[in-house]
Amino acid sequence: MLFNQEVKDTPWLSQHLAVTTLQRNLPAVLAAFAEETEVNKCPVAKGLYAYCCTYRFVAAVYLQADMLPILARLSKVFQRENVNFLAIKEQVPVTKACLRTIKEAADHQSIGSFLARLYEDLDDPAGLGAFHITHEEERHRRGRGQEVDETREGHWSRFRTQVMEPYLDGLLDNLDRRFQHLDILAAFHALGPQAANDDDAVNTQHLLTLSAKFLQKPDNPTLLQQWAAYKNLMTGAFKNMDQVSMMSKMASQNDEWGQLYPCLSQLSAIALTVPISCVSCERDFSAMNRVKTDLRNRLQGDHLTACLLLTINGPPG
Repeated sequence: MLFNQEVKDTPWLSQHLAVTTLQRNLPAVLAAFAEETEVNKCPVAKGLYAYCCTYRFVAAVYLQADMLPILARLSKVFQRENVNFLAIKEQVPVTKACLRTIKEAADHQSIGSFLARLYEDLDDPAGLGAFHITHEEERHRRGRGQEVDETREGHWSRFRTQVMEPYLDGLLDNLDRRFQHLDILAAFHALGPQAANDDDAVNTQHLLTLSAKFLQKPDNPTLLQQWAAYKNLMTGAFKNMDQVSMMSKMASQNDEWGQLYPCLSQLSAIALTVPISCVSCERDFSAMNRVKTDLRNRLQGDHLTACLLLTINGPPG
């Protein structure tokens, strides 16, 4: 088997692994489709071969192989139950900058990228070169539409303007919409254990940002006084806790901490409702899949048992 990775809608990690495997084994995949088409006359293989053996498809696989590792790194930030708020602020701009680099590089992709070696791989007689991938999109192969430039440069120019740039622009727009308030997300870092070792000026700025946004008090001395005592808790009673556990204690209505530090308790409750970690959601999907698999196995087992009893005892009556 060429593939041991399965493509899913979420997260980006599984797509990254699957596309990397496909890119590495693309000549073998095309050879398998060609053999099924020629030897077994398989119509499905013929259709897949016609679709995959195109410049646009191959270039798209190489683009994904360059782009998905960037998104996978960002995805890993959210693959923890105890998400580091400051890491989000740092990693999102890095991700956007890397995507812009691919777009702005245009005809001069960075050395070491998959797109930079696209032409070399297409000309390799022991690899993709054996399949003569020179034709354009499906409508042109069927004789529809206007004649287009059949040169390699023409193929790349159309792919870049019609596929790569719109796709990257869409990703950048989605990231901008998803992370509109990075400063506010980063400010919740002040409620975590790492803040005890940070500069007090940085923590003060974070707290004032949260106060102005959620407590409607741009200058809140009460909050700063509470945090001064809370800082000691980070190295005392809370020193062995992670950020989620600390905020849960502060936000609890059944614990004295919320009464002692009401402003921090309110901010902790707000932070706990911010939907940044995808761990619980993915656990729910995994649990649902396990239940469905177990139920299917049980039903199959009951069916086999009924068939066996019917064979041994005959029909009832």
